[in-house]
Amino acid sequence: MSQGTMIDAHSPGKAGLIVGLSEEMGLVELFNKKLSSDRGRPEDIPNGVMAQMMMVNMCDDHHPLWRLDDYYAMKDLEGLFHYPIRHEQINDDRFGHFLDRLQEAGPREIFSRLAANAFLRYDIQVQHINYDTTSKVMWGTYETEDGKLGEIEIDFGHSKQKRPDKKQIKLGIGTAEGIVVDGQVFSGNKDDKTWNNENLELVEDVLSSLHINKDTFCYIADSALFSEENLKKAAQKGITLITRMPDNVTEAKELLQLAVEAFDTLEPLTLTNAKDQVVPYRVRSEIIQYKGYPLACGICYSASMKEQKEKSQQKKIAKEGEELAKKLNPFQKRTFACEEDARLEIQKLSKDIQKLKFHQVQFDIKEVPKRKPGRPAKGKDPQWVYQLVPHITEDEKAITAHLIRECTFILASNRTDFSATQLLQEYKTQSQTEKKFQQLKSPHFVNAMFLDSPQRIEAFAYLMLMVILLLSVAEYVVRREMKKTGEKIVGLGKREVFNPTLFAIYTIFYSVRVNLYEHNGRIERRLAHPLFDNVKTVLKHLGIPEDTFTRGSA
Repeated sequence: MSQGTMIDAHSPGKAGLIVGLSEEMGLVELFNKKLSSDRGRPEDIPNGVMAQMMMVNMCDDHHPLWRLDDYYAMKDLEGLFHYPIRHEQINDDRFGHFLDRLQEAGPREIFSRLAANAFLRYDIQVQHINYDTTSKVMWGTYETEDGKLGEIEIDFGHSKQKRPDKKQIKLGIGTAEGIVVDGQVFSGNKDDKTWNNENLELVEDVLSSLHINKDTFCYIADSALFSEENLKKAAQKGITLITRMPDNVTEAKELLQLAVEAFDTLEPLTLTNAKDQVVPYRVRSEIIQYKGYPLACGICYSASMKEQKEKSQQKKIAKEGEELAKKLNPFQKRTFACEEDARLEIQKLSKDIQKLKFHQVQFDIKEVPKRKPGRPAKGKDPQWVYQLVPHITEDEKAITAHLIRECTFILASNRTDFSATQLLQEYKTQSQTEKKFQQLKSPHFVNAMFLDSPQRIEAFAYLMLMVILLLSVAEYVVRREMKKTGEKIVGLGKREVFNPTLFAIYTIFYSVRVNLYEHNGRIERRLAHPLFDNVKTVLKHLGIPEDTFTRGSA
């Protein structure tokens, strides 16, 4: 067959991975079904394809809606999305109306259905879900019409991005084995305790859609989950909680004091973190009552925190010492007419001294002659006055106790047969959720949203969560299958990688090159060179056909 005339060349690797993955998870069909309408003519570009177009843009130098045509100007749209799309069809009105339809269709339900598709397609089994929230700063002025349901309020609230001067939205996600399995967009002024309480009402639907056994399931979250209201809700729903008890709770203070007084009774324990580093702990199990609810608690001392906490503590010790010396310095010149007055002054100072965390102060009373101006008179006995002589020492016992408290945290669960070891092992998986927030906050993902209504902001944010879902599934499945087969890929610097990160997976797809040829009035796509073994390995494990880069809309 004639080679034809080459007319263009493209590098669709990274975008092709996103498209192929979304097709395998049934995203196109899901969006087409949920957003379709019997009224009016069909969309020129199917809703599922528009979702893919926005997701690809999110993952690659994100452009706002009004610049999507610029982003796709030099790309082979039909080859990438497997649908005949003309560049002149790309405009902000079309995609703005798509976001309106998505918001009306219920984006959280679509997210849940997509997660269920992923679990079924890739045979993913999980038991526990880790929940956490983050904020996303908004740079515009937004108003929500009163009385409308399903719309978030873009408002001021506790900013986790350290921008209390800006309005925000909040995102809540649930992860399991590093996969985003649940996601929610909510108002910027809602606190985490309230969100967790509301989420406990919804989590049963998530368990049902993902076929998670409720009897063995654990809802894991940070200290915002710990409250009497949430323990009550969990008891009503029969849901097991694992959380951290805030240090200011009376029961937590008592357990922290127990850690200080009975430190030698804490059992040594080592855990391996995500970097295969061995992390030492000391733990102790306790059963307590909190507001009438029995709780299994784990006293957990982290030895790896000691060095960092010691540095912070030394600064506090030095600061307290400086302030104490400044306060007592005037007594070097001050005198008292009698010893009783000096002792009364010591009693007054003792109130402040009791507040010291790291120092002890003892006073001596010294009798000194009272000096008068001029030459002392001969033959007269001198008059005597009294001075306080403070002796400042560091309180080693208090310093040691403070350091133990700083390195210790209390975990709690309403399932009383959990040991401290089990609680710690499960709670440490909470870091998986933080890693997904790093992706959401990365400027290489979506740095700013240029949308003009809360409805579109909400829909767009759910699309962001769906992208994180897709990518987390890809990372998990590739790692799982490579571990089964003992395969490896060659990463940057020709380094062999057996457990690739998402970034490593992304990187190898830059090698994909596709040439376009015109042949008898038709466009044909052919690989510029055979796919590298790295690319074939990833595509194989994700079930993505190798012709995803070349088949076009045929």
